[in-house]
Amino acid sequence: MAVTLARGDAYEVDLAVGHLAHARPGDLVLADRNYPSYRLLAELTQRGIDFAVRCSAASFKPARRMLRGEGPDSPIVTLTPCAGQLGAIRRRGLPTVLKVRFVRVVLSTGENEVLVTSLRDETCWPTADFAELYHLRWGVETFYGVLKTRLTLENFTGIGPEAIRQDFFASVFLCGLESVLVGEAQTQLDARPTRHPQQVNRAVAFNAIKNKALALLCTDTDIEVLCAELTALFLTSPCSQRPGRHPPRQKKSDRALLDYYRRRQKQCF
Repeated sequence: MAVTLARGDAYEVDLAVGHLAHARPGDLVLADRNYPSYRLLAELTQRGIDFAVRCSAASFKPARRMLRGEGPDSPIVTLTPCAGQLGAIRRRGLPTVLKVRFVRVVLSTGENEVLVTSLRDETCWPTADFAELYHLRWGVETFYGVLKTRLTLENFTGIGPEAIRQDFFASVFLCGLESVLVGEAQTQLDARPTRHPQQVNRAVAFNAIKNKALALLCTDTDIEVLCAELTALFLTSPCSQRPGRHPPRQKKSDRALLDYYRRRQKQCF
């Protein structure tokens, strides 16, 4: 897992390009609508990395029309950088012409989403498959949710740079450790004949790791025995997965949110 701690005003595309060193030709990058820019698409194309990036109305002209429901659902378009970007694109040695495909995905709510992708062959990559393909990024979105809510990443233990860096990387390390340790428990849950697929309860997992962390990392305790104890704890109170469920989001007032974070929220650690 590669992570970077940067300034709050850092440009998402600059950070994304920095992470491309960890990708290989033939990989597929899925990205949300903060990322579609000519530079990022050119960087991916030059490295031989495929992409499917969600577009906002402010990204590319074809996307704006398609978001309004105009035109075909899967046109092939040639992109060129705007005059303001052209010099920087040439200095970086990036291609100044890109041939991409725009794909319109109609959500269950009737709203339109538009993806720009390097997967131009509609025979191999039918338009109907892109809704499921783009949904595969959801695991990354929920990972951010775990960092921000379950581990309260932004609730730093200090205000100095070292304290913030320590908290940040400790939280990321903990997430990686949890992902490894719950593997055996998740395999057992997958084998259970239940009505809905089950997954390890993240609150239970992090709490169990918290109570066993010192024994796991700093003592001579038998690792196999300790992992068996953790697996037994991970199997308690699993969560059911219900694919296709879309519960409505409830918008809470600022007052209710403040009351929750100050008086009601239960910290995992």
